[in-house]
Amino acid sequence: MIISASRRTDIPAFYSEWLVNRLREGFALVRNPMNASQLRRVELTPESVDGFVFWTKNAAPMLPKLDMLDAFPYYFQYTITAYDTDIECGLPSKRDVVLPAFRELAATVGAERVVWRYDPILFTRRYDFEYHIRAFTRLADLLAGSTRRCVISFVIPYKSLAGSFRAAGIEVPQGDTRLRLVEKLLQIAAERGITLCACCESPELYALGVSPTACVDATLLGEIAGKTLNVKRDKNPRNGCNCAASVDIGAYNTCLNGCAYCYANHGERRGAANSAAHDPESPLLVGAVGDGEAVRR
Repeated sequence: MIISASRRTDIPAFYSEWLVNRLREGFALVRNPMNASQLRRVELTPESVDGFVFWTKNAAPMLPKLDMLDAFPYYFQYTITAYDTDIECGLPSKRDVVLPAFRELAATVGAERVVWRYDPILFTRRYDFEYHIRAFTRLADLLAGSTRRCVISFVIPYKSLAGSFRAAGIEVPQGDTRLRLVEKLLQIAAERGITLCACCESPELYALGVSPTACVDATLLGEIAGKTLNVKRDKNPRNGCNCAASVDIGAYNTCLNGCAYCYANHGERRGAANSAAHDPESPLLVGAVGDGEAVRR
């Protein structure tokens, strides 16, 4: 079993103490996001877990706690984009916090275990084609030697995000512009020893030379563990997804990064309220087990 921590929220940035407590206890409880009355107990022991995939925009709070993960294979999907607080309003300084934490993490666990995500790529009046070229070049210079791979994706205009897209002036790069941008990013990354990758993107990108990858990568976890993992493919992937099956221990509407493009939060106030109610001692990331609620394994 691979544990995803988490596509639903930023556990390393905001809930690392909870994660440490769950590792000590050896399990977490996860509420089904599609049916709030269903709870699942997820074992978090070395015997039960094939590996962890961590998703974050700021690993700084996790750095002092990495020794708790010594018994597990793991790697990080670490997002650093070109955007300022008008798009990602809850992040600390990228220059002073986010980037140094990335480099320290890579120096500690190895560059192959820290995957840089430059995603999602979006356009606004400020963040246009040339801006992305400059920003990606600057970030690639700063991260060269600290990562082996960079995963890109283009922003998806989910219906639930229509309002925030309008407010921020977000546009989805299209057609030839998208391909020209990827050609430039490929060249910039290659010159710095970074392989540009994508998961769930259009065939045209792969034809340019972008490497297909899996965000939940059983092959990489197997290499870290020194063995082949017998893990099935994800049952419900997006078109073109190569990810292995995983169990997510996060919860929607709990992230405080404040990203205008995020599908996992349905309103800033809701996320802040849930985070304020978080108890790091609880087996659930948010809330408590109600009387009479059954927990399945």
